[in-house]
Amino acid sequence: MKNISRRTVDRALIYIRTLEHLIKEKRYLVSSKDLALITGISDVQIRKDISSFGKVGRPRIGYKTAELNKTLKGFVLQENVVHVALFGVGHLGTAILRYPAFNEDNIKLVAAFEKDKSKIGKKINGVRVYPVEMAPKIIKRTHADLGIIAVPASHSQEVADIMVLSGLRGIVNFAPASISVPKSVIVKDIDFTIELLSLFCNSQR
Repeated sequence: MKNISRRTVDRALIYIRTLEHLIKEKRYLVSSKDLALITGISDVQIRKDISSFGKVGRPRIGYKTAELNKTLKGFVLQENVVHVALFGVGHLGTAILRYPAFNEDNIKLVAAFEKDKSKIGKKINGVRVYPVEMAPKIIKRTHADLGIIAVPASHSQEVADIMVLSGLRGIVNFAPASISVPKSVIVKDIDFTIELLSLFCNSQR
């Protein structure tokens, strides 16, 4: 993939998600203004981002929806399927396992890990729950690339350590606590409380 900034890639993933919905609605053409209205990203930024991936679309006509979607996916995802391992099968973890989009297209949940013995061995939406101590072996066997932390804050660092030792290169952390990992591992923290408070504060300005 050519040298494209992380922010551009993040926005491109938003465009891909939007285009997927438009394709389902049988929208043949879409303009940068249409995408701007849906995503909240300026049409100028959208045109600039899309131009990073090559010559796509025609002036004053727009983009062929399916063609643009294929182009963006080709550069950003490169036809890869991302294999994901989940740690924690409580209320949040179970909801994640049952979320249908995680087993469509480019994202596939391949394993879940839990300490609660009553949950081990079960399958949720086709994903088997394993004991945490089996993580290194199962992650290697399933070729998992990324991991999701859905455990209480008090156990988040312990789980992060296991994920790093198991060879995961990226972590999405839903626990309301910071975790420490090597520089080679990328962490994305998602704290619902902070996100809601941030949204509230910005909406009051």
